[in-house]
Amino acid sequence: MLELRGVNAGYGKHQVLFDVTMNLKKSGITVIIGPNGAGKTTLFRTIMGLTNIYSGLILFNDYNIVNLKPNRIVKLGISYVPQRGSFFENLTVRENLLLGGYILKEEERHSIMKEVLELFPVLARKDYINRKASRLSGGERKMLAIAMGLMKKPRLLLLDEPTEGLMPKLTIEVYKKIREIHEEMGTQIVMTAEKAQLSLEIGDEAFLLVSGQIKDHRTTQEMLNDPNLREKYFGVYG
Repeated sequence: MLELRGVNAGYGKHQVLFDVTMNLKKSGITVIIGPNGAGKTTLFRTIMGLTNIYSGLILFNDYNIVNLKPNRIVKLGISYVPQRGSFFENLTVRENLLLGGYILKEEERHSIMKEVLELFPVLARKDYINRKASRLSGGERKMLAIAMGLMKKPRLLLLDEPTEGLMPKLTIEVYKKIREIHEEMGTQIVMTAEKAQLSLEIGDEAFLLVSGQIKDHRTTQEMLNDPNLREKYFGVYG
């Protein structure tokens, strides 16, 4: 579904990604792990057309999306949920969700919102659906941001550090929800991970990104069983 071939990218003259080549499977959850500053967020921003791409190809369903505007990439079926979330504090949960589906027709937005809220029953409650986003807890905000990403009916969902700053109990809850989204909606998911071990436990394949370069690519189980990786990276992330 998504393939990167020899991608070099960054911001202006500051290169962050170096010859990144990845071929993501059409099904499953892919996890991108690596230390802080490895370029994980830049990788997602590059896919979404938000950086300078110096060379290389990015193919989505065999269609080259390099040089496309972000809005066009979203319409092709890729939805991106940034690390800090992307919602409006002064709008209600319902209003945020409807805005999340801005690329859809009005009647379709209400239909997909009903489907999305079935995955997030807490947000669907009467006392929550009309609550302003500013009054949500940290875990609820994360779920709202993911729900807004799903409102675009994406074939591919990019989640950047979806559990950053959450307590362990909430982290596990969000990861379970991510697995549920994949299994019930059939959405392909690629996520970066602050807590490597927990994310690998719900994923299917994983890439290790270090200093803007892909250093490893294996199944998540193989990475979990590698004592060298555990010592180098898992202690940092959880």
